[in-house]
Amino acid sequence: MHFSASGPALVLSYQTDLKVEQNEALRKEVADIWKDFRKEVDKAKLNDAIIMANEVPSGRVIQTGQSYNFVFARNADGSWPEEPSK
Repeated sequence: MHFSASGPALVLSYQTDLKVEQNEALRKEVADIWKDFRKEVDKAKLNDAIIMANEVPSGRVIQTGQSYNFVFARNADGSWPEEPSK
């Protein structure tokens, strides 16, 4: 994904069994995923990453579900935050 203000970002989209409203549990799940995904972002030599958590869709004919994006931006010192920005 490319942003005009900050440049390209690597995006990981996944399906979770959690609901978007389960903020703390979802944040912990994403923090665990970030530990591995961060390595891929580093390999790509990017400064931004997004992890998209998608609820399991519900409905018979038309399925719907919510998603939440967690944004990670490399710090000025070159390190990554352990937690996504809000």
